[in-house]
Amino acid sequence: MTRSRIACLLLAAAGAARAQTMLDQEERLIEIHSLLVAVGPLNAPGAYRNRELSLGLEVVGIPAIDGTTGGKRQFTASDRTPVYPRVRLALGLPAPEDFRASVGLAYIPPIQLWDVRSHLAALEAEIAHAPGPLAAGVRGHVLLARSTSPVTDPATRDTLDNFEFGANVAAGYRLDFAPASVTPYVSIGLTRAVGIFRVTSDGYELTSRTTNPGLNAGVRLFARQRFEAVADFAIFPGRLVHPSFRVAWMPEWLSRP
Repeated sequence: MTRSRIACLLLAAAGAARAQTMLDQEERLIEIHSLLVAVGPLNAPGAYRNRELSLGLEVVGIPAIDGTTGGKRQFTASDRTPVYPRVRLALGLPAPEDFRASVGLAYIPPIQLWDVRSHLAALEAEIAHAPGPLAAGVRGHVLLARSTSPVTDPATRDTLDNFEFGANVAAGYRLDFAPASVTPYVSIGLTRAVGIFRVTSDGYELTSRTTNPGLNAGVRLFARQRFEAVADFAIFPGRLVHPSFRVAWMPEWLSRP
């Protein structure tokens, strides 16, 4: 009986040690929202030749987010809308033979929708070895974002600032079906996310700094009419799983001789 009681006490102590505090829960919410705005690859490696321009719109899916902290439920991104859009542009750059390079921009202008105001800008750059249908590449990205929303109280506008950077490696294989091609791809990488949350009413500030491994899997459809569509699934283990979609037009403004 004595040994059984000791074992129960040890199990109870272990469970208490694993229990999340209110601070843990708040930091978890900051981390999830930071990863939600992270700029994933959302394309196959080596997608653009020199001077190819892609003008696109990305739609990011928002999964259900539990806003419970210390017994109180706070406002989260999923409480207003299941998606959010952002502009996504890309430009192919000169590269050595059998290689492709590109730079990209993601942007959300500072407009307010459903009591939420967001302003985001992100840059990305990639170089890929693409001698044929199989391509493999390395990509880096950096992001700055600010959003204000009624998190702690419907009458206030609290602020979340984000600074993020990271890199990933990816591989894809192009399948040609005239008059289009389909390229499935996978990517793995790391994202360093710093989120600073400020409560407007009392000036309370909390910072979350995390380094998160991520996995992306998707498929790119490219039509000969200069149209592309991409569907991507992002997984941050233990934190966030969500889809993103992109549609884009590739005008011949820069690619013409």
